[in-house]
Amino acid sequence: MKLMAVTDDRHDIPDLLRILLDIHPYVDHVQIREKNKPAGAVYQLCRELVKEGLPEEKLWINDRVDAALLLGLKQVHVPGHGLPLKELKRQYPELRIGAPVHSFEEAMEAEAAGAAYVLYGHCFPTASKQGKAPQPLSNPVRIRQSIQVPMYGIGGITAERLAVLKALELDGAAVMSGIFSAKQPLEAVKELREECSRLEAIQ
Repeated sequence: MKLMAVTDDRHDIPDLLRILLDIHPYVDHVQIREKNKPAGAVYQLCRELVKEGLPEEKLWINDRVDAALLLGLKQVHVPGHGLPLKELKRQYPELRIGAPVHSFEEAMEAEAAGAAYVLYGHCFPTASKQGKAPQPLSNPVRIRQSIQVPMYGIGGITAERLAVLKALELDGAAVMSGIFSAKQPLEAVKELREECSRLEAIQ
């Protein structure tokens, strides 16, 4: 199973830079989701990450397509309220674009529009979605059988819950609070990586 770390917009830039440089060897993807920081701060963070050795192919920038283009990065994630995926692909065919989905119909639309992957959730109860019921876990089975692009689960992901995503035949997990709200993010990532590797070895 693949592992994506999704930042939670709760750390300042120096702290976030340190955490990401520590954890990136243990994850397959890093999504920079800093919705309350200005574009300039996101740009500086991503520039420093690449400069300090985080591989560009691991890095996805949420929403700030402008920062990605300025940095020459090719991977972005567009939120549901963000720029239209289909139009972005038309204007910038070189971009790889991830998209959030909450239903079978949204997943089919995202793939047809050119999504590189879809992010389904939230899968489990999570502090970041208080008062909102998780999405049905019956949906991913139908979605997975109908689309070709990778599908990740997000929301309330813990090492113990990764087996559920594996059983649903998801390609991986996107983890936010489980990493960035942890007292020791590096140890949290190592635990997640170990479980992902264990599940990956099971046929």
